[in-house]
Amino acid sequence: MLVSNLLVASRCLALVGLLSGAACCGKAEKPKAISAAEVGNPVKESDLTTVTITPEAEKRLGIKTVAIKTDNVRATREVGGEIQAVPGQAITIVAPVQGTLRGGAGITAGQRVRQGQTLYQLVPLPAERDLLTLDQGMAQSRTQLQVAQARLRRAEELLADRAGSVRARDDARADVALAQRALADARARQGALNGNTGGGQALPIKAPLSGVVQRVTVAPGSLVTANTVLVELAALNKVWVRVPLFVGDLRRLSKQAVTVRPLNGGASRQGQPVEAPLLGATAGTGTADVFYEIDNADEAFRPGERVAVDVALGNAAPGATNGATGAPTSTAALTVPAAALLYDATGGQWVYVRTAPRQYTRQRVEVQRAVGDQIVISRGVKAGAEVVTDGAAELFGTEFGGSH
Repeated sequence: MLVSNLLVASRCLALVGLLSGAACCGKAEKPKAISAAEVGNPVKESDLTTVTITPEAEKRLGIKTVAIKTDNVRATREVGGEIQAVPGQAITIVAPVQGTLRGGAGITAGQRVRQGQTLYQLVPLPAERDLLTLDQGMAQSRTQLQVAQARLRRAEELLADRAGSVRARDDARADVALAQRALADARARQGALNGNTGGGQALPIKAPLSGVVQRVTVAPGSLVTANTVLVELAALNKVWVRVPLFVGDLRRLSKQAVTVRPLNGGASRQGQPVEAPLLGATAGTGTADVFYEIDNADEAFRPGERVAVDVALGNAAPGATNGATGAPTSTAALTVPAAALLYDATGGQWVYVRTAPRQYTRQRVEVQRAVGDQIVISRGVKAGAEVVTDGAAELFGTEFGGSH
């Protein structure tokens, strides 16, 4: 009886152990996570950007490389500016007397003129008090001519009958000539008043300087009074750039040349600071205007044109006032030539780095800013790496099948 009880107890213990073991195994197993999407054969970006070319292709593409270097780049800020004519070099031409304009049909805004070029011919009119007597003067001159002609005929008849003298005939001829001249002048004045300037003596209106026509206010053939504005000229051999700067930056503004760049990507030029008062302060925007002068002998810049200006900033000098005197500051940064930078269809910025002979790897970079013809790189490449300048675009086309 005792033996049978022990067998039953041992079987129960074994069963409890099996059940507890099964329970423990069930708790250890976790269901496998199911991913919402799976990517087959994932490839890193760097594995897709290496181009290996033959020596012949390298020569044909004209590939050249430069080493990335660390330069001391001065602290600059890119701001917008506006081209203006230099004060005193913009001239308004006015009519010296009242009269009728002749010529000037080809004078239009934007046209270049040279110093001494005749812009208009001005036929003067009589004074205003004489305009009321033009008709009366015309009739009087006509009558005087008729009387002088009658006297001449009478003197010639008397001389033919030997009853007159040669002197009397000559005097009569002189009177006729004077009367004819007076009548011609009266007709010219009357014609000028009516717009017919063919017979009048005209005054030339010439350009006092070489420049560009800014504005035309009259039309050929117009009647103008004295001091009427005819045209406005601006000399463009030198121009100013008006730069509105945040007033907080004025104390850091360096008294050095700035770089002026057209917005269409043309060649940049240096602008020299102008010792001019700070004008045009705007309380609403917290800005004040600073001016720079640039050479413009080829008239590449026009008044009113918008440009980009790279202004050098420095540390504020102790006790500096508006128009500050701080020296420019500079920081060490990685730079590459602008020709090495490429853009993809989404605006991504890339360079090609030579990783082995005739092997070039496209690497993504982050551009901080441009300084002249150099690009400051904040991340993506290391100093000493060789980047492609000449032939970078051709490599880009070769990689994506656009070049063969």
